[in-house]
Amino acid sequence: MSMMSVHGADLFVDDGGGDGPPVLFMHGFLFDGRQFQAQVDALRGDYRCVTIDFRGQGRSRPARGGYQLERQAADVVSVIRRLGLASVHLVGLSMGGFVGMRLAARQPELVRSLTLINTSAAPHARLKHPKHASLAAVARMVGLSPLTAAVEQEMYGPDFLGDPQREQERQVWRARWAAADRASLVRGLLGFLVRPDMRPELGDIAAPTLVIAGAQDVSLPAHYSREMHGLIRGSRYVELARVGHSSPVEAPEEVTHALASFLADAESAARSV
Repeated sequence: MSMMSVHGADLFVDDGGGDGPPVLFMHGFLFDGRQFQAQVDALRGDYRCVTIDFRGQGRSRPARGGYQLERQAADVVSVIRRLGLASVHLVGLSMGGFVGMRLAARQPELVRSLTLINTSAAPHARLKHPKHASLAAVARMVGLSPLTAAVEQEMYGPDFLGDPQREQERQVWRARWAAADRASLVRGLLGFLVRPDMRPELGDIAAPTLVIAGAQDVSLPAHYSREMHGLIRGSRYVELARVGHSSPVEAPEEVTHALASFLADAESAARSV
C-alpha cells in the first residue's frame, strides 16, 4: 500500500504484487478500492491485484481539481505505467466503469480485458440532474450523514439493504462516507454528471469484455448493461437477480465466480494466439 503522486493528486494504490497477470480494480463513486476486497482476496493467489482510490475518495487525498472523467482516466494510465504494467485486466464499477471503457476504447494497448459492473455508456440521465445537484449542495454543507438513507437506496438493492445479518457491512461504509471530504465528494459527483455519450465508441473496444448487471440496480438499471453488451463485440453478459448497484459488496461470491471464470478464459485465449 502506498500513496502515489500523479497529475497533482496523491492517490492511494494497493498493489498486492506477485507474478500473476495484473488485475486493476476501479471502484464506484462514494466507495474505494475496498469495494472489491472479496474479489481481491479470492484472486490474489493467481493474479497481481491492484486497487486504486480515485482522487479525493477513500484513502486518497483531496485534490483541488481534476475530477473530470478524462483526468481520472489519465490518473489510471499513470498508475499503470508507474507500476511497470504492460497491460492489465481492468475491472470497473459504475464510475470505475466510465473510466475503464474509455481506456479500452482509446488506449487498447493497455487493456488485457475489460469488466464493466453496474455501469453505463450513456450520458447521465437528465431527469436525475436536479436530484443529484440538490444532493451535492446538501453534502457540501453538512456531509453525507443526513443523506444516508437516500444514498443507500441508490447504492444497494432491497435484499441487501433489508438483511439484518449484513448491518455491520452497511455500518462500515456509512462510517467511511461520513468521514469523506465534502468538497471532493461534490467535485467527483459533478465530474461524472457531465460525462459525454460513450456509446459511439464501444464498437472500438477489442479486448475481451464481461458486463455484469444487478437486476435490482436503480442507480444504473440493467438495461444500460444490456445495451453495452449489444454494442461491444463478443462481450459476455451476466445479470445478478437479487443485486443492486454495488454487486461486489452485495453478492461477493457471485461476482467473484463470474470474474474468475472470465479472467481464466481471457488468459487462455491470449496464450493460444
